[in-house]
Amino acid sequence: MNSSGYNNFMNEINLKGTRWFYTVDPSSLDSIDDLAEHLHSLLSSGAYIGVFPGSNKPELVETKVLVERINGLKIEIYSKEHSPPHFHVVAANINASFSLDNCTLIKGKLSPKEKDLIEYWFHKQNAKKSLIEVWNRTRTDNCVVGEYEEKSN
Repeated sequence: MNSSGYNNFMNEINLKGTRWFYTVDPSSLDSIDDLAEHLHSLLSSGAYIGVFPGSNKPELVETKVLVERINGLKIEIYSKEHSPPHFHVVAANINASFSLDNCTLIKGKLSPKEKDLIEYWFHKQNAKKSLIEVWNRTRTDNCVVGEYEEKSN
């Protein structure tokens, strides 16, 4: 088994039984049961087929990407979005949106402690760069908001 085949095999083993099994290359699956599980994972993933700018080839797009986990808070970016460019903070009783420009709370509620934690992460941990990279990577042709461009002063 070559290196590529081994990596696909290990990926299949590690992801089987998880909600991310759809990311495994289906051509590496041998049994009908594995193919059925792969299809079920794909259909329940929330992913969709999109075309990225500059490409004519349809690709699988995840509807949301987990950027970071901070003390039980998930930082996510969604692929089908509205203006302004933003990221989501999600937890059991939290669904808030923050501006990608400056981490201003756009929508939702957090405790002051949680809000401070997100702002610290954004400003002190150089998170904006990662957020922009994920935002731009997930913009398809049918997204009403294009890639993020840094505003000049």
